[in-house]
Amino acid sequence: MKHFLLIFSLIALHLQADESKHRIIGLSEPSREQDLREQVKTMPEVELAALSFDTAEVTFRYDAAKLMPGYNPKKPPAPEAITKRLEDLLRAASNGTFTLVPLSTLPADKLQKIEIQCGLLDCKGCRYGAYIAIAKLDGVERATVNEKALLTVWIDPAKTKREVLEAALKKGNVELKTL
Repeated sequence: MKHFLLIFSLIALHLQADESKHRIIGLSEPSREQDLREQVKTMPEVELAALSFDTAEVTFRYDAAKLMPGYNPKKPPAPEAITKRLEDLLRAASNGTFTLVPLSTLPADKLQKIEIQCGLLDCKGCRYGAYIAIAKLDGVERATVNEKALLTVWIDPAKTKREVLEAALKKGNVELKTL
């Protein structure tokens, strides 16, 4: 009987869990996946249910009643309020190095891939700096930077272009090389 009650309690707990999917800024290189996993562990009442480096998307699992201060079951919080709370927790846990943005609405086959060879980016911080110089620009859907200082960016070509990316990198004091 105790075993049955334990299983029932675990099922009930799982059924109470909510999930939300977001695009994330901060996954600049594969090693940042582990950084994100460690930082989410410090976020109270939040679990990382899924993470895709290739699409820069995360799914968080949580119990909204525990996540939201002043939760009222008769008037559950709007999805925007939950996203704001998750964003605040993530920013605090990561000192602002990870942020949430809405999911991309543009199909992957409509994105344009642009590669920009940068100058010396010999540490994780330097690579992150180059990445963040363009990651939040309107029209940038995803970006990565590798250890060879190659910045790969997927853009909405109707909203931005290579010249805008290069100008933002130069403004961020990132040296550009010609391919």
